Amino acid sequence: MERQWTEPEQMLLRMAAKYTDAELAPYDLEMAHTNRYPDGLVEKLIQTGFLTVMLPTEYGGAGFGPEVTAAMIERIAKGSASVAATLEGHYKSVDAILKYGTDALKKALLPQATHRIFAFGMTESTGGSNPMGIQSTAKRVAGGWLLNGNKVMITNGTLAEVYCVLVKTGEQELSVFVVDNSMPGFSFGKREDFIGLRGTPIGEIFLSDVRVDDDHLLGRVGQGGAIGDHAHDDARILMGAVLSGIMQHALSLAAKYANERTALGTPIGQMQAIQRKLADIKINQETTQLLWERAAYAKAQGQPYSELAAMAKAHGSRAAVAACDDALQVYAGYGYSNDYPLAHLMLDARALEIAEGTVEKMRTAIAQAELKKEEA
Repeated sequence: MERQWTEPEQMLLRMAAKYTDAELAPYDLEMAHTNRYPDGLVEKLIQTGFLTVMLPTEYGGAGFGPEVTAAMIERIAKGSASVAATLEGHYKSVDAILKYGTDALKKALLPQATHRIFAFGMTESTGGSNPMGIQSTAKRVAGGWLLNGNKVMITNGTLAEVYCVLVKTGEQELSVFVVDNSMPGFSFGKREDFIGLRGTPIGEIFLSDVRVDDDHLLGRVGQGGAIGDHAHDDARILMGAVLSGIMQHALSLAAKYANERTALGTPIGQMQAIQRKLADIKINQETTQLLWERAAYAKAQGQPYSELAAMAKAHGSRAAVAACDDALQVYAGYGYSNDYPLAHLMLDARALEIAEGTVEKMRTAIAQAELKKEEA
C-alpha cells in the first residue's frame, strides 16, 4: 500500500521538490564538471532548514520520521544526487548521536545540527569493509581521552564541522568518539577527486592528540563496531532513496528525449527497442523504491531493518548503473557526451556500489541473515 502522508509531510515533500527544481537541478551538471558545490549552495541549504528534517523538535529540528525523510532524499536526488548524499551523511551521523550520545553531549551538540554539517568517519587506508584494520586510537588520559590517527574518504569530509570517528581503544576493541573541527589537533587533509558524486565533498581528517572528555564517547567502550553497523544501516535506507532518485532522473531524461528525437519522421519512443529500455529503468526504479520504503517502515516501527537496508542498497546500486546505461543508450552518441547529464548520472550511481559498504559486503550480509534464519 502507498504511504499516506500527513499534511506536514506533504508540505515537506512539496517544498523539497520545488527547492530542488529551482535551486539544485539547474546546477547539477555544473557540479559534475567543477567537482564542487556552487558558491552559496550549502549556506542556502542550511537556511532553508534541510539539516533539521529528522532532528527531534527538542533540539530545534522538524522532527520528521525515517519514511518521509527518505522520501525527501529521493526527491532531492532526482535533481542532485550529490546534495542528497551530503544530507544522507549528515542524517546518519545525527542519528548515531541521538541513539548513543550522553544527555550532556546531545544537549550540547544536537542544537548545532540545525546549522552545522555532521559526518561519520570510519574508513582508513588500512581498514574499510573490515574495520578491525584501522589504526586510529583513543588512549585513556586524566579527564578523558587522547585521539590520534587519520580518516579517509569521509562523506562531507572538509565540509562537515562535527565528526563521529571510529577508533581503537584496544587491540581488538573499537569505540566511537565525537570530535569538532575547532578542537586543537584537528585538521583537514585532501579532498578526493572522484569521478562521480562530484559535488559532494569526500575528504580526509587528521587527529593529532585531540583531547575529548568522557561525554564525547558514543555508547560504551568497545561498542564501536555495533554503532558503526547501525550507522551503515541507517545510511543504506537513505542510499536506496538516493539511487531511486537517480533512476527517476535518468528515466525522465530518456523518456523526454525519446519523445522528441525522431528517426525517419517517427519518435524513437515508438520503437520497441527503446520502449524496453524505458520499461527496464522503471522496473528497476520501482523495485528499489519498494525496498527502501520497506526498510524505512521497519525502522519507523522499531522493527529490524538491517537486511532490508542492505537489499535496498545492494539491489539499488546495481540497478541504477544498469538504468543509467539504458538511458545513455537511448541518447546514443549524445549520451556519451559530457555536455549531457547521463554520463555523470551513471558515475554517481557507480559510486554507490562502493560507498556505505560494497555490493559484495551487502550480499554477504544478506546471505548470512538468511542462513541464520534456517539454523537449527
